Amino acid sequence: MKPNGWTLRGRLIRSLTLGIILSWLVAAGLAVLAVRYELHEEFDSVLQETAQHLLPSILQDHRAVLEAASGTPPTLPAVPHDEYITYQILTRDGQVRLRSHQAPMRAFVLPVATGFSWDSIGRRVYSELSVDGIYAIEIAEPAGHRREPIVHAILLLLLPLGGLVPVAIWLIRRSVRHGLKPIVALEREIASRSHSNLQPLSVAGLPAELGQMVADVNLLLQRLALAIESERSFAANSAHELRTPVAAAMAQTQVLATHLGEATPLGQRALAIVADLQRMSRLAERLLQLSRAEAGGAMGGDTLDALPLLAMLVEDANRQAGVAGRIQLETWGATGFMVRADLDTLGIAIRNLLDNALLHGMPEGIVWLRLGPGRQLSVSNDSPPVSAADLATLTDRFRRLDDERPGSGLGLAIVETIMRQLGGTLRLHSPARGSATGFEVVLTFPAPETVKVGKAK
Repeated sequence: MKPNGWTLRGRLIRSLTLGIILSWLVAAGLAVLAVRYELHEEFDSVLQETAQHLLPSILQDHRAVLEAASGTPPTLPAVPHDEYITYQILTRDGQVRLRSHQAPMRAFVLPVATGFSWDSIGRRVYSELSVDGIYAIEIAEPAGHRREPIVHAILLLLLPLGGLVPVAIWLIRRSVRHGLKPIVALEREIASRSHSNLQPLSVAGLPAELGQMVADVNLLLQRLALAIESERSFAANSAHELRTPVAAAMAQTQVLATHLGEATPLGQRALAIVADLQRMSRLAERLLQLSRAEAGGAMGGDTLDALPLLAMLVEDANRQAGVAGRIQLETWGATGFMVRADLDTLGIAIRNLLDNALLHGMPEGIVWLRLGPGRQLSVSNDSPPVSAADLATLTDRFRRLDDERPGSGLGLAIVETIMRQLGGTLRLHSPARGSATGFEVVLTFPAPETVKVGKAK
């Protein structure tokens, strides 16, 4: 069952992407602070240099205007334009004597002293006194002038992030996918292991970090293989050893029932024992078949025509059922059915399906063995429908729907094991396809030239 939570790949991609974005933001923030500091320093230097050049020039060229100024401070002659820098020439006590045409009539900042400051509306102001200390210049820069290049610098640092993130995510996804390939390959290797395939995991191409884990899994597989092999050997040996004494006990009990008289109470008990012994004999036979199937009995067969085998199995099953025509073979005009399989093992699978259909179908109902469509073979009867919940568990070992009827509960498990080894599939339908009642088992075989049989330990 696959987990529904987080994946290692997704967590790595998210963590690396978030880490790159945060690192870029931190770096951009530090860069913005550095740029802001440098820009302020450069702009302050420009203000200071401008003031130091303007003040002596104005004092020399406009001394008379400065000394005669009264009332509204005059502006220096100039063509009206948007001023980037405005300035005032004022006395030390703060009286403006001369100004640029967009400068206010009152001092930018008071008291007047050499140095940098901010006025009440956020302008950057540099003030400097003349050499004689009578006059001073205050030169101001608009508040938004410095903000604009700083914002531009921030945008130039942050905008590439919009293009970097998709590229980074692509690169990270590619790198993570490439880096996790060994883990994905190991996951597939582990997923391919089952009770019929317990081969050691390959360590070729795996990084050193996974080596110890693979070694531990291989050790576990080895122990599991030994346990399953012991279970199979025990089941096969037990079933084999039981066949002879069970057959002898059944024969002796039948003789005893005949001597006692089948109609007498003791005779009836003897017949009940015979029935139980027959059930035990069938169980032993099914255990032998299951052991053979799980040991890979279906593998290694040649391509053969299964149609004669099917006809023989139908004839034999009808004879044992004691009713001619109880089982019908429908070939739809096919002249052959080519499969790659071991003949005996394929016969075990089909005979199990026929026995199940006879056992669980209606007493007088017909059992159909049909070929097609395509590479399919199906067995169906007219039994009451089986619920979907029961269908999902019918291939489990010893699963029986009716404990009152004879049977081992191993038939479908044996067939599923054989089909898996043949590279085919088993599907259960109830009601049967195209009918309102019945039960149908559909076997789908691969084409003989493309079949890939399963592995068995």
